[in-house]
Amino acid sequence: MKRLLRMLWPWALVLLFGIPLAAIAYVQLDKQPDLVWRYPRAAVLAGAALLTGLVGFGLRRQRAAGLGFSMTHRVTQSWRGLEVWAADLPTVLRVLALLALTAAAARPQTYRTITREVDSVDILLVFDLSKSMEESDLPRDRLDAAQRVVRNFVRGNKNDRIGLVVFAQRAMLQCPLTHDSAVLEQIVADLAIGDVAENGTAIGDGLALALAQLRRSDAKSRVVILLSDGDSNTVTAFGDAEAAATAREMGVKVYTVLVGAESTDLFGGMSVNPENLRSIARVTGGQFFRADDEASFRAGFARVRASLDKTKRKLQERVPDRELFLWFVALALALLTLETVLASTRLRRLP
Repeated sequence: MKRLLRMLWPWALVLLFGIPLAAIAYVQLDKQPDLVWRYPRAAVLAGAALLTGLVGFGLRRQRAAGLGFSMTHRVTQSWRGLEVWAADLPTVLRVLALLALTAAAARPQTYRTITREVDSVDILLVFDLSKSMEESDLPRDRLDAAQRVVRNFVRGNKNDRIGLVVFAQRAMLQCPLTHDSAVLEQIVADLAIGDVAENGTAIGDGLALALAQLRRSDAKSRVVILLSDGDSNTVTAFGDAEAAATAREMGVKVYTVLVGAESTDLFGGMSVNPENLRSIARVTGGQFFRADDEASFRAGFARVRASLDKTKRKLQERVPDRELFLWFVALALALLTLETVLASTRLRRLP
């Protein structure tokens, strides 16, 4: 029984000191508004504290070196009372310090919500996911080039509400109008051929679906940006000319971006149809751009956006406020310092 008690005593000390420290930390953190643990998986590092305790409290004691000493009664007399039970206190402090560092690694931080008023335009991106977007006449392929253009565009227009329609043989709404540029950028990055039936290119249907979304918009200015190789060969409900005429009636300008190289192949043909995209842009009062000239596209659209009527909208954003991991780092340093001090006193191990 005495041996079992001697084995459990160090862990009792961990609980004796750890529970009050944990309670104080909980009370302080509970006062913080909108607390988030940024890296919760760091909790697995608590296993290092457990391992340190097992080694320090058990294995090291069992395998400790011996010291020959003839007057054992002197040693026995010098280690009586609390000193015997406090011998493991330095290791206890080390275990608690590792637990504090685990909490620090989980990165507790607070957020605050700010409200700001922005000038906004509603924009629908219409993205071609047909089989021809696998062509490699642009760096990597057309799909990758279009994704880079769209992601950079979304990243640079955080005040606007932007939605996404994808099309190939059919059209599908991939993301409604949103101010959450990070989510939309990730959706664009995850696009792949096959998300919609890819055997066909129905530009008219994709444009018509985007117009249906913008019809519900209350923005003063509504814009469509169409990215495609321009070669439309499928019609389900709306042809290209019909969709362009509808956009003109709604007062929606369509800016077209050619994804593909305007060069002839070995048989003298072209794998893109820039004239179709130019026609759509011209009918709706928009402009025509090329995906491999992204600088011109960004500059051109910036000029266009500056001329549009904006809608005042209030945006609420959660932004980082305070980092709280330093509290736990300071606690760990204090515990390790105290351990070093105690390990230099009569609590040090012999030999």
